[in-house]
Order: sequence, then C-alpha cells, then structure tokens
Amino acid sequence: MAREKIGQKLAALATQIRTCTKCPLHASRTVAVPGEGKPSAKVMIIGEAPGREEDASGRPFVGAAGRFLNQVLTGNDLRREDLFITNIVKCRPPGNRAPKRDEVEICTTHYLFTQISLIDPRLIMLLGAVAAKTLLGITGIAEARGRLIEREGRRYLVGYHPAVKFYRADLGEKVAEDFVRLMREIKKLS
Repeated sequence: MAREKIGQKLAALATQIRTCTKCPLHASRTVAVPGEGKPSAKVMIIGEAPGREEDASGRPFVGAAGRFLNQVLTGNDLRREDLFITNIVKCRPPGNRAPKRDEVEICTTHYLFTQISLIDPRLIMLLGAVAAKTLLGITGIAEARGRLIEREGRRYLVGYHPAVKFYRADLGEKVAEDFVRLMREIKKLS
C-alpha cells in the first residue's frame, strides 16, 4: 500500500479515535490521543496511556515523561519525527490510574492493532509493564528488558516507561540504557 494511502488511513483512524465512545474512558477525557509520527516509520514506540498534558493537547508524550523521552532520543541521535509514537489506550484514565482490561481490549482491538498493521514497523519498543503485558503477555519488565523478542512476525524491545524516572530516580539511567539498545537495533535494520 502506498505511503500516502497509509497516511490517509491513519488520519481517518485518528478521527475515529478522537470521537470514540466505545469504553468509559471517553467520559473523562479532554482530548483523545491517537498518536503521531511518520506513516512509514521503521520504529513504533508504544506507551501505556496519555497523561494530563497529553489529554490537554491530544499529543503523545508531551508532559514530563515526554520531555525525558525527547532527551534520551536526542542523546541517541534519534529524531522523534522519524518514529510513530502512541499508547495502548488513547484516552487518559481518571486519576492517572492504569487502564482496565476492558479499556485495553477495546482500544487495542479497534485502534492499536490497526495502527501497527498500517505502519508495519520493523521494530516496536514497548514502554512499561502495561504495554509489555498487552502485546507480549509478560508479567513484568525484568523478564523481557534488554533482549529482542520476536513474536508473530514482529520484533519487540521492552523498556522502562520514561515516567519511572519521576518515581524512582535510579531508574532514569535504565531508561537511557533502553534507548541505547533501541539505537543499536535500529542500526541493524539499515
């Protein structure tokens, strides 16, 4: 499928996401956050859910965790605009709680799996336990972090979510390590 057509399909899907009422999260959101990036991205980054600033702007990873993400991307010569960045769920859960199983199932079934299929990235980086559990079925980051996982024809890396730095300062360096690993894997794709 031509990249222009993929971009159009992603834009149409983003419109659906912004008006979605399929799960309870729509009732408390300000703006849904479909994700953003290059339709031809080799790498897709998937986090858990939008936070407060993302909910206000409709863009993924723009709050404190997003600024830290930008810092580690830049530190590894990665450009945000070359990636496609999104979340497991597209609306902010109330009180920043973890998304519930039914919310995850609805969002992934109707939106995320379609985004993955359209973009067809060569590598997907999963940030945090919710993303890793949802797409790989693992129970914790430790069991998958630091190694390339191939599942159903796709390649995955699992890393800490950048927000972890604000809860446990010692893990900020681990997030940076995860992106060094991502850069090494990207170089292998070329």
